[in-house]
Amino acid sequence: MTRRRRRLIGLFGLIVLLVLWGFFAVGAGYFFLGSESWAVRMAYYAIAGAGWLPFALPIVTFMAKVK
Repeated sequence: MTRRRRRLIGLFGLIVLLVLWGFFAVGAGYFFLGSESWAVRMAYYAIAGAGWLPFALPIVTFMAKVK
């Protein structure tokens, strides 16, 4: 598989991951946080916003493979 094709597949994989993770994070925050204070919400969304990074690592390493 060429590097160009691997990057294209990885790009679509990252986009799908981010969209799904965004829906999951917002939905979980809406249902589980309820009417907490703004500080709790900000802390949750900061942690949830960084939570997709471990799942993106395999995609990025797949994209960076050199044949």
